[in-house]
Amino acid sequence: MSKNQDRGFWNAAQKHLIRYGGSFEPAIIERAAGSFVYDADDKPILDFTSGQMSALLGHSHPRIVSTVSRQVGQVAHLFSGMLSRPVVELAVRLAALAPGLDRVLLLSTGAESNEAAIRMAKLVTGKHEIVAFSKSWH
Repeated sequence: MSKNQDRGFWNAAQKHLIRYGGSFEPAIIERAAGSFVYDADDKPILDFTSGQMSALLGHSHPRIVSTVSRQVGQVAHLFSGMLSRPVVELAVRLAALAPGLDRVLLLSTGAESNEAAIRMAKLVTGKHEIVAFSKSWH
């Protein structure tokens, strides 16, 4: 029998989680490496879906793991009105990559990014209406 059919796991998920979209995938993800996530049977699944922290470099990238581990030991998170040296250093490095653009807006999620883009577009154009796709994510 597949380890993904763990009744205790699925009963607890059903009882304590709210799913805002469709159904959960019938796999229990135990680990991830590179471009793959691995289910309870250690079956590799190509990850086309992950966003934050793994979209570009994959899961468990050694340099990312090292950097995050080091930083969590110093300052894990700050409210957006506070600054740390790594934040400013990243802004300087990113600005150097884009000729003609010397400021950056650092955000964590797609929702934040879309909200910021909409607000900036409204500020620049002076208009307040936007077009969106029906049933779109953001």
